[in-house]
Amino acid sequence: MDKETFTKYFWKVYRAIESSLKDGETMPPYFMFLTIMAFYVFVMERVEAAVIEVGIGGLYDCTNIIRKPVAVGITTLGIDHVSILGDSLAEIAAQKAGIFKPGVPAFTVSQQESAMRVLREQSRTKGCSLTLCSPIEAYEQSVCLGVAGAIQSVNASLALQLSKAWLNHNAKAYSTSVEILNHKYDNILEDEDLSYLPLPVAMPFKLDAKFQEGLKSCVWPGRFQTVGKNKLTFYLDGAHTQQSIRHCIKWFNDVSLQHQIKYQSPVLRVLLFNCTGERKAESLLGPLTDAHFDLVIFSPNRLTVTKDSSSDLSNFLVDPEKEMQQCITNKEIWNHLIRSMHENELNLALDGNSTPQVKPEISAFNSENSLLFSCLSSAINWLNRFDSAITHKHVLNDKNDIYAQMLNNASHIQVLVTGSLHLVGGVLKLIQS
Repeated sequence: MDKETFTKYFWKVYRAIESSLKDGETMPPYFMFLTIMAFYVFVMERVEAAVIEVGIGGLYDCTNIIRKPVAVGITTLGIDHVSILGDSLAEIAAQKAGIFKPGVPAFTVSQQESAMRVLREQSRTKGCSLTLCSPIEAYEQSVCLGVAGAIQSVNASLALQLSKAWLNHNAKAYSTSVEILNHKYDNILEDEDLSYLPLPVAMPFKLDAKFQEGLKSCVWPGRFQTVGKNKLTFYLDGAHTQQSIRHCIKWFNDVSLQHQIKYQSPVLRVLLFNCTGERKAESLLGPLTDAHFDLVIFSPNRLTVTKDSSSDLSNFLVDPEKEMQQCITNKEIWNHLIRSMHENELNLALDGNSTPQVKPEISAFNSENSLLFSCLSSAINWLNRFDSAITHKHVLNDKNDIYAQMLNNASHIQVLVTGSLHLVGGVLKLIQS
């Protein structure tokens, strides 16, 4: 949808809601407004198929107003939004299962036992089938995914079964080579508790050229995305849970190592990180210490110190001072983690049990390899000064001389951006403009 069309629908929906407000009522918040607008656009533009993703949870999410969807899917569950959804996988699964509808087929992927048990119980209560998607490796044809990262094969297996369910549901309107399922997704549990039986499996099917092209051409900005820019390569992933951070690290280590082979001289690894809200920084930063970054940069998600009121990247619901304080806290947590790790490595080395990973330059800085910036543009501009196309000698006189020299001498700089989708969105805006 182009900007002109978006603007037309925006004002139509905005004014319609505004004119209907009664005393004491307020306009819906950002996400809820966009959800209302999306449904209106889908109707007006006669959209044939819409994929609706929940905002938070499912049961009470504003997207959960569709009474009879064609199918529903639940991806791999993790701990997130605990103040709203609960602090256990079982509680979160119950919220996610809120999108189950009577008689509507539900699909999921492999889950931890506590989560899967709840999903099965909820499917039985709601009167819908629940089917486990076959892994992508079970398909006869080799699948090429347009989105990197091992976890995406799990998401692809769910996408295939949801797509197949939709095509089967609309078989009369569409000519398709996908075999029509003979059963009608009847709930196999019915009134009897058969939860001790294995979950029914949605079998793999023959992928025609359209399916394969769809998987190959899929683009997901900000998730396992690589953007090269002269001397800098940015690796962007909006991971913001402990589980997704581990997937992010695995992907970054694999792809950055492949890129390092191209360079003969030193390659520097930089982490640009932020996390927001109720998320515990130590649970996200802890796994990242194993990636052995040469430098870690902390910055709030704002593009500039003064937020642009016309930018959809500006969040005015967050206090700027609290944003900065969160970054300071994140930096302190990182410094504590890295010092502890280096002390452990040095102690093991003294005992003759291992070789320490501590770099001499970082040891000279008391094992604190982190910098703090007030906004993303300052952080990106500072990194850009070390780009081979625009580097100047005076950067060596930077107040952080040790880091300036390290970056200036590197043949290439690899920057992992993670911890927040808003952070990744801001960085993408800056490096692609």
